[in-house]
Amino acid sequence: MSTINTSMGRYSLKAKNSGEHIKGTFAINDEGGTQLTRQEFEEHYLDDVVNNVIYPVTGGNREITRALREQMIKAGFEQPH
Repeated sequence: MSTINTSMGRYSLKAKNSGEHIKGTFAINDEGGTQLTRQEFEEHYLDDVVNNVIYPVTGGNREITRALREQMIKAGFEQPH
């Protein structure tokens, strides 16, 4: 079972792979670290989390999206195809 709890800039990602789904939260924080918004998600695949959650919440920031995807891969999350 893969898990991740990481922050990058104003964004925080917490997720775990519970078999067939990836469940977690993606949050935007203020400069002091106080949570401003939080989105819960449950997706089937790594790329679904990236495309449906991370990319839109970051306003299309490709650098942050790519970096968080890489962190998820390092934590053991896999794309099945």
